[in-house]
Formats: sequence, structure tokens, C-alpha cells
Amino acid sequence: MTTDTMTLAFELAALQQVREPQAVVVDARRWAQNVGLVSIDSCAAHAFSAKHLIRRDFQIAPTTSNFQHLSSRVTTERHVLVGEAPDRPDYLPQQHWEYFAFADAASAASWELDNNETTSRKQVTAWLARVFRSKG
Repeated sequence: MTTDTMTLAFELAALQQVREPQAVVVDARRWAQNVGLVSIDSCAAHAFSAKHLIRRDFQIAPTTSNFQHLSSRVTTERHVLVGEAPDRPDYLPQQHWEYFAFADAASAASWELDNNETTSRKQVTAWLARVFRSKG
């Protein structure tokens, strides 16, 4: 199987767990022909993509029919969803789609997760920066 025979979909919630989402997508493009996002909230997915400069080939809502339509539309040998939950979601069709939990995929690909301590520190730092800027 060649490296360009995969369609890879990330749940937005899964990509939000990494320190560098753009780097994850760029890395994924080395072995996937199509890379996209799955989200109930299309505005949030668009905003996240814009903020992190993520180029996506598709964006779909998490429904069985959307995944069936996508797999019939793209001509790749494999279709893979990387999701937040440890178990395969009910909406993912059994036929044509594989599922990997993000924690497993991140570990295998050496993607650096953003832990809560780092996130809290970033939030405090951003808040302090705003406070001190407004005093000046």
C-alpha cells in the first residue's frame, strides 16, 4: 500500500488535545492523501483551523451518512478516524472505516499532547499579560 492511499479524519476534540495541531496535520499529510475534521460545530472547527493554520480537505459532522458519503467520494484504500474516545463511536460505519483512539495514535506518531497543567499555565500567563498591558 502506498502512502497516498488513506483518508484521515480527526475529531476536533482530539486535535484540541495536542500542543501543535498544525504540526500533527502536516505530519499526517505525509501518509494521508486527504485530511479533514469531524465536528458537530462547524463554526468551531473553522475557527480552530484558522487559528492553527490547518489546511483541511474536508469537514463533516459526525453522522453515519456523512462518513458513508465521504468514503464513496474519495478514492483511497483506507479510511481512518482518529477520535477522542477510547472506543469506536456508534456513528462510524463498520464498513470502510477504521478507528484509532487519539491517545494511541498520538503515542505511536510521537505527537505531543497538551496537558492540563500546561493549559492552565498558558491561561494564567495570558491573563497576566492582559492585566499588565491594560495597566500601561
